[in-house]
Amino acid sequence: MRIRVAIFSMIMPGLGQLLNRQYLKAIVFLIGEHILNFLAKVNKALYLDLNGFHREAVEIVHIEFAMFYPGFYVLCVLDSVINAGKTEDKRFINWFALAGLIGTVGVIFSPRNPFMPVFSVGVFMVIFMLVGSFVCRKYNPEKG
Repeated sequence: MRIRVAIFSMIMPGLGQLLNRQYLKAIVFLIGEHILNFLAKVNKALYLDLNGFHREAVEIVHIEFAMFYPGFYVLCVLDSVINAGKTEDKRFINWFALAGLIGTVGVIFSPRNPFMPVFSVGVFMVIFMLVGSFVCRKYNPEKG
């Protein structure tokens, strides 16, 4: 269940909360994600980056808002994973903290990244959050 909730939340922050039946929190996260995404121009940058316009992707991002996006994104996924079931061991949270840190540092240094600067930051964040979700499942196999 945790992996599924994490993946849904990675697809769209707030969807994991819907699976956890936390409807008010889901609405708040969905609205917050759309506002922050719009202000930071993340979708436009991602579109340009995936189509080979890497410099244009970096230039279009509104850095003041983009700095908050990784933390918000990780918070939404972490919240859905934590609320998917009870867990005794909280060490998996370190993976999520690392994902947020990588995302924020990636945003800062994206102008110096010659290879898909927007997409690569997101991929690294997702990898670390999936590892954290798997580690949480490993510590609590009966809660899956």
